[in-house]
Amino acid sequence: MEIDSFTELVPLLSNFWRTIPAAQQLKLESSLTLLKQDHQLSQLHFLGRLEAHSVAYLLAFGTPGLDVFRERKFYYSRNAVDWILLLEPTDWTEEWSRLWGEFTGNASFAFKMRSLAAGSAGVVVREQDRLWYVIHAILREAAGVPRGALRMSTERDVVLNPFFQGLTRAEMVQLANYQHFRRPERPAEENLRGRKECDLSFDVFDRLEVDVLPEGKSFTMRLDDSGRVVVWSSLHWLGLEFFHKADSNVYGFFYQGDGRKNWDLPFMVEV
Repeated sequence: MEIDSFTELVPLLSNFWRTIPAAQQLKLESSLTLLKQDHQLSQLHFLGRLEAHSVAYLLAFGTPGLDVFRERKFYYSRNAVDWILLLEPTDWTEEWSRLWGEFTGNASFAFKMRSLAAGSAGVVVREQDRLWYVIHAILREAAGVPRGALRMSTERDVVLNPFFQGLTRAEMVQLANYQHFRRPERPAEENLRGRKECDLSFDVFDRLEVDVLPEGKSFTMRLDDSGRVVVWSSLHWLGLEFFHKADSNVYGFFYQGDGRKNWDLPFMVEV
């Protein structure tokens, strides 16, 4: 949730049984506005809350330029006031998603993980580095946006589309109309294939329905009572929800979970 729209978006969290206490909401809005100014960020998003053993980590990310992903910075806070910049680990790998121990709340705590390479010594991962990885993985694998919300500029920058007016009620219930919140990783031809109408500036992004295994079954959808707000939930990163209000540019995503990936998903759905 972009901090400039924070007050407008928070009430929508009730559609997936989430809330932010009023006192904490005021702290977040104030501290994140200051963080955005102090770090000279063009946009800053509140991602959500990661539940650890002794404390909850509040998570945020932002970028200094118009490009949504270039030089992206991750932050965490324990008290909704003081924010700490997370530096990208120099030796991280996707194997870190196999870490299953509970987050402790101590950023210097060290997790031990066996290496998959034969003869290699075990890997030690600090909680602070693992926190960076979890934010990275959630944004890459689970966060989504409506089709048209992101646009590829002629300079190959990924920017928020200022002309996005939202999906219709009929469009918003189709998984094909949602894309990953990331730079395209699949060939443009693959992302454009099968569309009756397409726009090269915003249809080059990876679609949710064909990207995450098992295909088409990694997200669930529900509508609110009015039928105007749709909520998609990730089944890989439980606690990640993204939402969109029909015929408007109101959309966002929010995470509240324990930072552990659901590796049992293939055994929970019919493939």
